[in-house]
Amino acid sequence: MHIEQISRDCSAFQQPVNEHALSQALAEHLPGETILAVKELRAGLFNNTYHVQTERNQYVLKIAPSKQQLIFYNELNLMGRERTLVKTLQSASPLIPHYFAFFRVDERDAFIQAYVHGRTWQDEIESLSESENNQLWSQLGDFANTIHSVESERFGFPTPGKRFTSWYEFILDTVEGNVKDCQALTIDMRHINVFLERLPHFQQTLNNIERPRLLHGDIWPRNVIIDGTGERIKINAVIDAERAFWGDPICDWVLLLFDLPDAFWQGYGSDLLAQTDPVLVSLYKGMYFIQNCLGKNRDHKSDQLYQQLLSDINVNLTQYLNSQ
Repeated sequence: MHIEQISRDCSAFQQPVNEHALSQALAEHLPGETILAVKELRAGLFNNTYHVQTERNQYVLKIAPSKQQLIFYNELNLMGRERTLVKTLQSASPLIPHYFAFFRVDERDAFIQAYVHGRTWQDEIESLSESENNQLWSQLGDFANTIHSVESERFGFPTPGKRFTSWYEFILDTVEGNVKDCQALTIDMRHINVFLERLPHFQQTLNNIERPRLLHGDIWPRNVIIDGTGERIKINAVIDAERAFWGDPICDWVLLLFDLPDAFWQGYGSDLLAQTDPVLVSLYKGMYFIQNCLGKNRDHKSDQLYQQLLSDINVNLTQYLNSQ
């Protein structure tokens, strides 16, 4: 078995896995397969992703970060949460690739998933025609609507994550957890603390969301595998569902922050963003901007943009409260 991993600086978030442990794990969880090669792919920013070639098949292997890495409150047990939702996700849409096995490699969570032939949409989005992209956006909108139609009894993250009886409790818990993450990193807390102080004033607004729906958590072109061209272009798979959770569909971050084209909403069935209370939109954006600040700091980059965006959110929320 030939194993090829990406060489990284020791300060990088993604780190290579122990190759002996990797060989043993693959032999155990792909019984009867002769594994020829394992190659790490430059895909994703959180898990390590590998292409596994055997004599008969191809697979995708994902391995979670080691527990020594800086993992934020909303990222705890991502792969365990995904494991809990496997049957729900696969029954919801055929675009979710099949999961073969969940296991550990040298104390790091891992799983093997079906390899889907095609190209990553993000890699081609600039070279595709407007018509081709619109077809894909429409298909992605239809996928999002399908996923969002699945209901649950409680809000929050799948087990082993926390579940809540109210939407407000989940949003508050997530923000408070991320605020603690920020404090541990000595991030500028001025705008973050203001947002946290404002949040309880919107308890009833958040609790108007009464039906927990399934959110994919990461439905953007980087996680979409496509095939074909012209009128035959299509989505083959939507991957990376580890951030899925139960809540208000418009809180799927891509719907809020990606400036989606009309084709997406046509596929979805209606423009959900235009129909949503702007206060809710501000609250969800504020939560995500805090998480963006955390991500930038972990990558040793400036969080100034997201600090300013959060400040703007605070102004909007304050103006709303003063108008009541």
